Amino acid sequence: MDQPVPSSPAWKKPSDVMKVRLKGKKRRSVSASHHQANAKATLPGSQGPDASTGEVRTGKRRNPFGHSSSARERKRAHSEILPGETEGGSHQNKLFDALDTEAGEVFQESSTSSPAILNRIKSESDTNLTRLAQSEEPKATADTGQSKSLTWKDSYPVDWCLKTRVRFLSDSPFTWCGTLKTNEEAAGLSWFTRGTHHDETIPADEKDAQSRSRLHQCGMVWMHPSLPWVKLYPRIHNEGKQTRPSFVANDKDLQDSLLTSWCESFRSLFHQLRAGHCPYFYLCGYQSTVLFRAAGVGGFKHVHAFLTPTTKGLRELFKAEGIEVSMPLVPSQGDNNENGIDQEHSNSHQPVKTEEDEDDDEEEFNQEGDDAASSWLQSMGLDQQSFPTLDPRRVKFQRDESIKLDNRPQSLVLISGSSTQALYNFLLNSDIMIAPTGTQAGIPPTLLSPAPFEGGTLTASKVKSGKLQIAVGTSMQGCFHLEVTGPILPSNVHALTQLVSSSQERFSVNLSNHSPTIMFSAVPPNNAISLRDRKSKLVNCNLSPELMDYFTKGEDTDDHATIQELVFKEEKYSWTSLT
Repeated sequence: MDQPVPSSPAWKKPSDVMKVRLKGKKRRSVSASHHQANAKATLPGSQGPDASTGEVRTGKRRNPFGHSSSARERKRAHSEILPGETEGGSHQNKLFDALDTEAGEVFQESSTSSPAILNRIKSESDTNLTRLAQSEEPKATADTGQSKSLTWKDSYPVDWCLKTRVRFLSDSPFTWCGTLKTNEEAAGLSWFTRGTHHDETIPADEKDAQSRSRLHQCGMVWMHPSLPWVKLYPRIHNEGKQTRPSFVANDKDLQDSLLTSWCESFRSLFHQLRAGHCPYFYLCGYQSTVLFRAAGVGGFKHVHAFLTPTTKGLRELFKAEGIEVSMPLVPSQGDNNENGIDQEHSNSHQPVKTEEDEDDDEEEFNQEGDDAASSWLQSMGLDQQSFPTLDPRRVKFQRDESIKLDNRPQSLVLISGSSTQALYNFLLNSDIMIAPTGTQAGIPPTLLSPAPFEGGTLTASKVKSGKLQIAVGTSMQGCFHLEVTGPILPSNVHALTQLVSSSQERFSVNLSNHSPTIMFSAVPPNNAISLRDRKSKLVNCNLSPELMDYFTKGEDTDDHATIQELVFKEEKYSWTSLT
């Protein structure tokens, strides 16, 4: 007859485990109650028992909504393991519950490497927090709008940020701003289409008529597509929860017709840019904005483009399409060597690791740690799927530094040379800039240009003037204002300030910047070619000689800023900038 096999002492039944836990809880509750009773009896401020309840009342009541020290320590431990995770919070609680000290008897024979793994996860979390704080510093500086010190110069920096409104404030009235007459409107329209600023049909002594015609000219822009019942500028804005679908969302034929017309306009505008007949133009999509600039503008030798904001997926897509991009607003690691000393030659006896080797070593070290964490979970008898926050692939994705720049101002990319042609072909044949849903679904991006192009519609900004009251300290003071609202290009801003400065001795300008395009002005001008070569590359570009000099200058590398407020006094300008 077979003898019964005795059970192994290393294994315990579930009922035994539960008994151990219940006994431990009971012992702790009994000891805690005795400790509380002793503490109440020994408090110096304690009083006699309450008449109604019979309990001893102390001098200081415990906060019923407060947390105990153990709860605070556990909450702190949760935040230190994986900070910043919101989706996996419940999984982290599961992990801590499974590793609770109450189950110490159950996991007595677990792997001895668990403390080392937890320490490793905590150290990596602290490192990620430090890196995240360092990456947030440039964004905080840009968002807070820290102003530079006021300086007075003959002209103000070039500002490539799109504007939605420009308001002029002055102590003296804008007497020349009035109802636009027919001949004045015709003169302003003719000047803008021809790129001139004089007309013999208006006598020279009629200065107010000249100013009204120029004001009408300064508020014009060429735009495509033109759908008066649809808001096409600005394209990037917050839509409400309940938005009406686009009028072309369910009409495939209408979408194809709009896209065909847009491709012809985009082709015409880009070819004029390459030929030097258009200085710049904007392509405004529902998520990103592209600024194309001709050769010579900003001191660049070739046709180039800026795109913001971007994501890692979009940059990888550009790389796959053969489009070389650079991120001028992200400092490179090579800038840390200020003295320019070649460390490889200074210490030739010791092998020097390159940045690629260090990155490979760090990646291999991180991969080993992630695999060790997963193996440790399996050795503890826990299911890895219950803790997706510790998945090696997810941890590697979150450790990537480039992802932290996605959709931020610093994610701006520069595309120059032959890659600009590749970008043009990509945007022409891809629908990545067209919204798939919402009020803009199926509508091609908005093209804005100071020069005419095929299919472009001449659009005039709204102008109004009058008198208003502004707060000055504790009192109200009256002033006169001139406000221009609409899609306002950099050339429009410069022309407006030149016009107002010819009639007003002192004024200030408040500029409403289109926030997605603020970082266009953060890239400094280039000095690749001389000033003479810059002007020679722009021919018949619909700009006055003053505007051409304004956009082609680039000797001063600090002459770039996103202007928030501009002040004119005694033929000098001072400004408050964001970048």
